[in-house]
Amino acid sequence: MRQIIDINDQWYFYHDSTADPEIIPEASEEVQLPHSWNAVDGHDGALVDTQVKDWSRGDLSGPPTALYDRGSYWYYRDFMAPRQPLPGGRLYLEISAAGQQAVVYVNGTKVAEHEGGYSIFRADITDAVNENGCNRIAINVSNEYRTNVYPQYADFTFYGGLYRGVKLISVAKAHFDLDYYGGPGVQVTPALRDDGCAEIAIRSYLKDMDDAYTVQYSIAAPSGEEVAYGVRPAADPDIKLPVASPLLWSPDAPHLYTVTAQLLRRNEVVDEVIVKTGIRSFSCSPSKGFILNGKPTPLRGVSRHQDRLYKGNALTREDHYEDARIIKELGANSIRLAHYQHSQDFYDACDELGFVVWAEIPFITIMNKDPAAHENCISQ
Repeated sequence: MRQIIDINDQWYFYHDSTADPEIIPEASEEVQLPHSWNAVDGHDGALVDTQVKDWSRGDLSGPPTALYDRGSYWYYRDFMAPRQPLPGGRLYLEISAAGQQAVVYVNGTKVAEHEGGYSIFRADITDAVNENGCNRIAINVSNEYRTNVYPQYADFTFYGGLYRGVKLISVAKAHFDLDYYGGPGVQVTPALRDDGCAEIAIRSYLKDMDDAYTVQYSIAAPSGEEVAYGVRPAADPDIKLPVASPLLWSPDAPHLYTVTAQLLRRNEVVDEVIVKTGIRSFSCSPSKGFILNGKPTPLRGVSRHQDRLYKGNALTREDHYEDARIIKELGANSIRLAHYQHSQDFYDACDELGFVVWAEIPFITIMNKDPAAHENCISQ
């Protein structure tokens, strides 16, 4: 079975651009994740306003001058590699977000590069790790302007830092895919049928399996009772499972079903992914507006950013849930997650507390004609 280990303590932050990924500079300060170096100055205002209009018309050779620290700095942490569960297992480093771009090293070896400040990414670090000794992670994080990375300009701070935390994930050689755009390896799509039942389509993305592997699925109702079950060969793992008399998700009754996908080798579970999902239907009508579960449902809510005074965007899971509870107290039933991908913690809070979500990527205000920027937008 996979191990997931939070490594958010005992990091060292070096507030300088020049450093050696193998050596922690003496001038580094110890920090805890989540962390942003713009926790204070990021609240003082985004840009020199007199330049903005000219730049948006393309009259400037570079971006407006920021009034906060936009630089390229370093994070370091040492760790002992967890024991692999089975021969041939893999070890991943998961970075929930790094604003706005990052280059990752393990023991001096470059293992990943990511452009985009709001999306999860992972690196397979198996071959760079010393299994029986100490290992060093070094991450160069930058919130400097780049012509190829969105957002180019906006009316909010582009915070720098490892502001959502870091994990180690140890998996068997055969596992649910961890390399596909930071996804969980399992895609769950619920739908209502005309007969009143529901159908949950499950797609699994798998790595390094053979004919000895199968995928076992289970769906549990909000009460915990199993309501559906199925098994597929790993070579053809997709399945659709019916759910009779489903409890429908809505802002007033946010019922969540639990989908468990297990990868088995000759009846031994080697990997598992659990996904929460709400069964509902939705559509839009020019005359009736938003329709949820067949009923017109006016959406009343707020637009939410992911920052707080003296924390910047370095929020904890508790912070995200508190934001969601405050919005719920207002009587809202929807949230616009402006202007970028928000934390998975906040998506989970929205599912659990009952919010219809409008989600975005940071393609905002200004388009750059750099072809690499176009590819970055597609990737995000």
